[in-house]
Amino acid sequence: MVNLLVRRFIFIVLMIIVVCGLLFPLSGHVATISAAASSKVLNVKDYGARGDGSTDDTAAVQQALDAAAGRGGQVYFPAGTYSVNPEKTLTVEGNTTIIGDGTSSVIQASKRSFGWEMMRATGSQIEIRNISLDGNMAVNRVLVIGGGSSKVKISKSIVANATHNSNPGSDYYIGVVSGIVVYGNTNQIEIDATEVKNISAVNLTSGSLISRGIYVTTTWGSGEKAAAQVSITNSHIHHIGPADDGDGIYYEDSNLDKGQGMNTNSRIAGNTFDHNAKRAIKIYAQGITVENNRITNSYLNDNFYKGKDKGKPAPDMYSAISVYSSNNTIRNNTIGGDGSYYAAIEVSVSQLVSNVTVEGNQIKMGPKSRVVGTTAIRVGNTKQFTISSNTIENAEKGIWTWHNAENGSIADNRIQTTKGGIDLSTYLDHCVQKDIVVKDNSVKSKSDPILLAKSNVNVEVVEMSSS
Repeated sequence: MVNLLVRRFIFIVLMIIVVCGLLFPLSGHVATISAAASSKVLNVKDYGARGDGSTDDTAAVQQALDAAAGRGGQVYFPAGTYSVNPEKTLTVEGNTTIIGDGTSSVIQASKRSFGWEMMRATGSQIEIRNISLDGNMAVNRVLVIGGGSSKVKISKSIVANATHNSNPGSDYYIGVVSGIVVYGNTNQIEIDATEVKNISAVNLTSGSLISRGIYVTTTWGSGEKAAAQVSITNSHIHHIGPADDGDGIYYEDSNLDKGQGMNTNSRIAGNTFDHNAKRAIKIYAQGITVENNRITNSYLNDNFYKGKDKGKPAPDMYSAISVYSSNNTIRNNTIGGDGSYYAAIEVSVSQLVSNVTVEGNQIKMGPKSRVVGTTAIRVGNTKQFTISSNTIENAEKGIWTWHNAENGSIADNRIQTTKGGIDLSTYLDHCVQKDIVVKDNSVKSKSDPILLAKSNVNVEVVEMSSS
């Protein structure tokens, strides 16, 4: 009987403890265990990473990334340099965050070998912030966002130092050199407040030296759709070269080659560009707004080709912004610098594009440049276009529709040039400018403020001032 009463007493006491524990959180050791169980911050040093710049930390870093994957884990890199083997690409899977202590936290490819890509992010809900990714000139690409990924954000980071392998027998001797690559079938990709720098091609690929600071593309032969809802904002992109084909950002949709392009609903805004040897921005995709960027031409008669035309002078920059596709808007960008652009804003070449708006941009060419034949806004084979409220200084020509141009408006532009203002003529046979309204423009030029051609059809010039 006594034993039964004892057992009942113990049972009642235990029930009271359980109930109290549910109603009132326990302190001390029990609470500590609970907090540890829910913690998702994984310190790479707890997995054996040294961060001393010489120890091979590849296995330790990958182990921490694997432990975080799929459960919303944060992989924390305390200040230090984490040397990794570039032949063993670090893989970041979905529901993972990489975070560092800013520029003092560096993941760096070791120069003891060479690889294709230092880090690849594949999956959904991935974030990389406050860290430096240093390819150390030991990889072709520093950071790759794999096809099919979504909701990936890179912010407040540095992505730097990619090139070709110097060994002609290497698989990495050629290819497009890039800081960040975004492949197709991706969406909601955000690159913000990030510095991309020192991306340099040195070996010929398809007859040229090709490099991209940020390269939005599709996997070769994959049939992927173009990346959608891509946002590249508030970033600094610089030292991308050489002049042969070095672009700060190239956004392309290979499906346009088959007439199957799609609007990407993407935005390139608020970025700063300098030392981009050919272009700051090249667009071959639809549905992109390029706005409020500041583009500086850092070259002045000192930009040279380094590939098959090695040693020959290139334009200071070929272009600030080139647009080779439809349904795009280029507005409120500031384009200047010491040098001149062959075409500061270029819309199309021979391929037909439509529904393009170029408005509110400030374009200033360097007066000491030796580049010949400069045009501020150069329009190729284009229909349904608007060129309005732009300010242009020091180009030889202000606005030139040099190919077929149809159903357009050129209005409210303020133009000061060394030769002609608005040129609606062409040197090409069978090309015509038609159904164009030229209205309320102000032109100061040394020759024709507006140049028309006998081949023009229904071109209307209204209220134009010139001097």
